[in-house]
Amino acid sequence: MKVGAAVLLLFPILICTTLPNICTALSTSSPAEAAQLAYGRLRESLSSISNKATLSPEIIIPEPTDPTALLLQSSDVTNLSNRMRITAKANAVFISGSVNAITAFCREQETARGNFPSPLPIVVCESSYGGEDSVDFTDLAEAGASGVIHCLLGGKEISSVDDIKADESIVSAFQSARDSGIQLIPELVLSREADFDEAQIVEFAEVLTEKCGMEPAAVLLTIGSYQNDDDDDGDDGEGGEAEEVKLPQVSAALKKRIPILGSVREVAGGGRIGSSVSKFKECGFNGAVLRCECLPGFRMNTDLDLVGGFWSAAIGDLKSTKSKAFNFRSKMSLEKDVPMEWFNYQKDIMESGALGGDDPGISPLDVDSGNGDYKGF
Repeated sequence: MKVGAAVLLLFPILICTTLPNICTALSTSSPAEAAQLAYGRLRESLSSISNKATLSPEIIIPEPTDPTALLLQSSDVTNLSNRMRITAKANAVFISGSVNAITAFCREQETARGNFPSPLPIVVCESSYGGEDSVDFTDLAEAGASGVIHCLLGGKEISSVDDIKADESIVSAFQSARDSGIQLIPELVLSREADFDEAQIVEFAEVLTEKCGMEPAAVLLTIGSYQNDDDDDGDDGEGGEAEEVKLPQVSAALKKRIPILGSVREVAGGGRIGSSVSKFKECGFNGAVLRCECLPGFRMNTDLDLVGGFWSAAIGDLKSTKSKAFNFRSKMSLEKDVPMEWFNYQKDIMESGALGGDDPGISPLDVDSGNGDYKGF
């Protein structure tokens, strides 16, 4: 009994002396360990256990030139980060911005470590570390990011697996990212004209795995090049599309191995975003990255509060299980009046002059809230 009592007395002392050493070991983990941790976080967040489509917004954070604005932006970035986790309930966040902005975003996410909802993994888009003002992967890893996007062939459209085999840059980029403690997510821009079946998508994944030496944390598929957006939007003033986008089918076996994500680039309104997400889900994709083109007006908006409000309402609505009809009439009292939030958001956009005048393609929605009329994202 005396020995047992002594052990019980010493146990709290052992915990107090050991716990700091454990925390120190975790904070000083090697780049390889940090990369493996990022790998697990990304796969867990981007592949839903409940088989629901994961939704992650792409956000551009412009760098202010005025010192005062730079100081104020830090608070705006912190609030934006909090809203993406708490209100929008996004699965991850894809960011384009300076290292300072990325650091502020990641720092706010880490304040939720050990709580629910847990911190969202941050993926940095290529525009933030490429070009003349190139940023090292190490700086992004130290900022707190979990992954980076690498667009194969510089964004050129891919028509066959031979195009992927011809890209040698991904080998060095993937290894450089892992050596820095971060994960690389390949983005494949698929040709609009080509038809891809399940077997070809599996072959794409196998070639990427062979080149990288392991399965990537996720793969992002974009249909159609970014250069042709102005010509191929097909906006007829009522949100219509000029042509149907052909989506490849993803096999159930592949999506269990690697999270396969699709790029949604439809301008919000008229149910266009929701329709695109549904199509990707029907084709077997694990989820979607809601690209910055979804934001009405401009891809890059300096009003981060407006950006946060848009994504909070959009993702919250798309994830809602109350109704999947994008035109419905209901007299039920909803906990969250999403239709009016969306209407008020578009009204703010129009009144702010962000669209540069009357835009024939984007107009406020006619919502009869008394009868529950609603036209969703």
